[in-house]
This record gives sequence, structure tokens and C-alpha cells, in this order.
Amino acid sequence: MSAVSRVQSPEPADFRKAMGSFAAGVTVVTGCHEGRLVGTTVSAFSSVSMDPPLVMVCLKRDSRTLAALSQTKAFCVNILAQEQGDLAYRFAKSGADDRFALTAVEASASGAPLLAGCVAAIECDLHAAHDGGDHEILVGRVLRVVTDETKTPLVYVRGAFLNA
Repeated sequence: MSAVSRVQSPEPADFRKAMGSFAAGVTVVTGCHEGRLVGTTVSAFSSVSMDPPLVMVCLKRDSRTLAALSQTKAFCVNILAQEQGDLAYRFAKSGADDRFALTAVEASASGAPLLAGCVAAIECDLHAAHDGGDHEILVGRVLRVVTDETKTPLVYVRGAFLNA
């Protein structure tokens, strides 16, 4: 028996606490499916490759946004600004249908909405999808980026937004 097989998995609460100690930027991943705008808050986001330019996001398997993006094959990662905490909460709410009601959006070439006031927007085509346990790992090929360096990014750690 290997050393790895003898190690027990951590308690879920302990694992959540440990992962919550890692500060993460906050994004809203958006798309458009059959004329309906979809989006969800995501903190599991990272660059993957510079050549070709690739990023990855992780979405819950039961997410309506994931279901839509799997069909459209295009999405936008909107990196939220420090003053957009309310937007992060609105898009994190499960089943909320009014997510875009108070949000100015701009359509991208792929149709995925870019949210106004963000630090950056990264438009992607779906490059690959991978099993990630209770999440799906989407790898996006970056088509276009829009940045606003005058904005400070929103950061989440230990269950709260970090204020600079």
C-alpha cells in the first residue's frame, strides 16, 4: 500500500477553510445562448498558456451558465473591479434571473456580454472541457482582451472582499 492511499481525505469544512485562505480575484463568466444572457461569479480562474493564449475557469456541474456555454462554445471572463462586490453577489445567487437587470453590457464579437466597469474582459472560444470533480474545467482560447488599468481588482479571501 502506498503512502498516498493511507492518507485520509480532509474534512470538507477544513478543506474549505484552507482554500478560503488563498486570496483570489473575482470574475463573472458570461455568455449568450439563444438570445438569453447567462453568467455566474467565478473565483477559480487562471491563465494557462501565453502561446496560444489560453485561460481556464471552473464552473459547477449543475450551473445553468455551464450548460449554456457548452452549447455556445464562447464566453467572456469579466475581471471585477473593487467597487463591483454587489455585482459579484448578484451573479453568485443560484437561480437569479435578474442578474443583468442593473448592469450595463456590451456585446462582444462572439455575443458573450462584456460587463461595464470591469478591470478587464477576456473574450474566449471554448478550446477544451475537462472533468473537475463537482466542477467542469473550461479552457478558453483568448480572442480579445479589454483592460482598464485605472481600476483596482476585487479580491476575495476568507469569505469576504478585501478592501485596499
